[in-house]
Formats: sequence, structure tokens, C-alpha cells
Amino acid sequence: MDFFLFWKGFLSAFLIASSTALIGVFLIIKRLAMLGAGLSHAAFGGIALALVFGLEPMTFTVFYTVALGLFLQFLIDKKSIPADTLVSLFFSFGVALAIVILGVSQNLGTNLYSYLFGSMLTVTEEELYLSIAVSSLTVGFVFLNFKSLMLLCFNEELARLRGVKVNLLNYLLVAIASANIVLSIKVVGLVLSASFISIPPMTSLFLSWSFTSSLMLSLFFSLLALVVGIILSLYADLPPGGAVVGLMVLLFLLSALVKLIGRRFLRLF
Repeated sequence: MDFFLFWKGFLSAFLIASSTALIGVFLIIKRLAMLGAGLSHAAFGGIALALVFGLEPMTFTVFYTVALGLFLQFLIDKKSIPADTLVSLFFSFGVALAIVILGVSQNLGTNLYSYLFGSMLTVTEEELYLSIAVSSLTVGFVFLNFKSLMLLCFNEELARLRGVKVNLLNYLLVAIASANIVLSIKVVGLVLSASFISIPPMTSLFLSWSFTSSLMLSLFFSLLALVVGIILSLYADLPPGGAVVGLMVLLFLLSALVKLIGRRFLRLF
């Protein structure tokens, strides 16, 4: 295994696992867990378009998916169609677009299907720089808007009364989440990319005792699953994406079990 390729891919995965863990907490609390699944599959169409027109796939798909995410948020704000229905429509549209492109294009299938399962060893320098930029933007966004985001998640009306620009913050949250979802495709593939932005935050919410602790625990569980999953994949010759997400699910189940045992123990006293 090429040492440079491995560490370039690992650094990209580490950055995206960190930023998705943070931004995912806000999405889960706002009950937008399915946003990750919808936009990750919508991104499938963007990847297909990029390959057809000879563009850099991940860079184009980041902008493409961010635009779709903003449009989705616009439709959600209109409240004429339920949010879960809109997410499923975007989900279906992305997959349908990719299938149509596969059907009319020649010699594209192999390239397109390679994004379904991810590959850290094929991370390019451009994708690494993009990961650094998106991860830095995510951390900066959360740090600078922490109190406003907390108000936004728990009480939008109170946030408005406190002077928070609720609409702008919602659009920025969805845009940053969209960019993170796209970059996680390179790490674990399109099929599992939504897991990065949903499972660690859900796990943290079982065990957290404050809003800040939920962010820290989400970050911890995401990076723990990433590191142990990669080590396991190297020694057991397993697909890295499957190993990482499998560990995320295992940690979620263990945290749910700990929560259940804790509640029953407290009832005894």
C-alpha cells in the first residue's frame, strides 16, 4: 500500500468525519435526519453529470448538491409540502438522473459505480484541499454561531425574538451539511455517506448531559469508529466504508443499551 496515498485519504476522512459529526447534531435535533440520505442520493446525479461533461466530480458535485440543498430548504420554508416528502423527491430525482445518464452514456458505468462504495486510497490532492476547506468552514460556522444555532434548534420563535437571523442560519446550515455529505461519499461511498452525518450524533444524544457534550461525544464516536474501522479493514481485509459504518451502528446500539440499563437501574431507587 502506498503510504502517501493512505495518509492523504485518512486525513481527508478524518476531517470529514469530524465536521459531519458536528453539523449532524444540529440536523438531528431539528428532525432533519433524512436530509443526509436525500442529498447523498441527489448527489449521485451530480457525479454522473460531472463525469459526462469531464468536470472534477467532487468539486462540481459539492456546488451542485449545495444548490439542491438550498432549493430544498426554500421549499421547506414554503410549508406547502411536508419536509419528509420533499426529501424523498430529491432522493428519487438524484438516483433517476444518474440512471438515465448511465443509460445514454457509453463507458461511464464503471466510473460512476466506483462512487457507490468509496475509496480513501483514490483521494486526489484537490479533494484533500476541498476537505480541508469544508471542514474548516464547518468548524468556524459552528464556533461563531454556537449560541444562535442552539436557539435555532430548540425554539425558532425565541431565536427570532433574540435577533437571530433564523432564515439565513437555516440556509447556511443546510448548505454546509450538503457539502459535508458530498465529501463523505469519497470516504464510505454514496450508499453509506448519510451514516456519517446521522449515526454519531444520534449516539451522542443517548449519553450527553448538555448540548456541548453532545457535540463532543458525537465527534468522539465518529473518530473512534473511523480509526478502529480503518485498522480493522487493514488487518481483516474488509471494505473500509463498511467497517467504519458498521462500528458506528455498533456504538449506537451499545449506547442505547447503556441508556436503557441506566433508566432501569434508576427506577430501582
